[in-house]
Amino acid sequence: MNFDQLKEQWNNEDGNVTIPDNIAQLKESRHPIEKIQKSMKKEFPMQVLAIILIGFFPQILKFPVSQYVIYYTSYAMLVVISSYYLFGFYKFYKQTELYTGNTKHSLWKIYHELKLNMERYQSFGFLLLPHFMITLGLEFYKVLAKKGMTLESVTNSYQQTLIISVLIGTIAIIVNIVLWTKYIYGRHAKQLENILNEIDE
Repeated sequence: MNFDQLKEQWNNEDGNVTIPDNIAQLKESRHPIEKIQKSMKKEFPMQVLAIILIGFFPQILKFPVSQYVIYYTSYAMLVVISSYYLFGFYKFYKQTELYTGNTKHSLWKIYHELKLNMERYQSFGFLLLPHFMITLGLEFYKVLAKKGMTLESVTNSYQQTLIISVLIGTIAIIVNIVLWTKYIYGRHAKQLENILNEIDE
């Protein structure tokens, strides 16, 4: 029995069952998915470790004990947000393990889940910004306190420079998050998209 006869037989048995015209393309899709899995395997423990280390910033940066309550309130929110994101990250990783590469439908599903997780990945990065802004604010306040200064004693030109620096820094971080996401996962998403487009043709 050749491939065309097998395809016809399966289609006759159940209208929902179809065999793609190019099985090799579906097998090829396993390659980018394996790369995604490797990237996720490396990233997951690093992200968990980074979140734990952030908890020690007040001691590392030698914040006054009076600032701990501000820092750890922000940190608690960061941990809650991170837990939600990391759970989604882990769920997606488990989904990629279940992918067998034998149907176009399962490949589309993985592709859409990957795109969704890329958006979630970026959102997670953006949600870290407020915490880091609070950390920078506390560091700035600590430096001023050491010099015996207050915010009122800082000149207007210095305040404007600080605001512009924070704005430029924020934009730079956002751009880096987007570029990093595209570098780590975007190229694999593009490979999957190309394979799916070739199958449709």
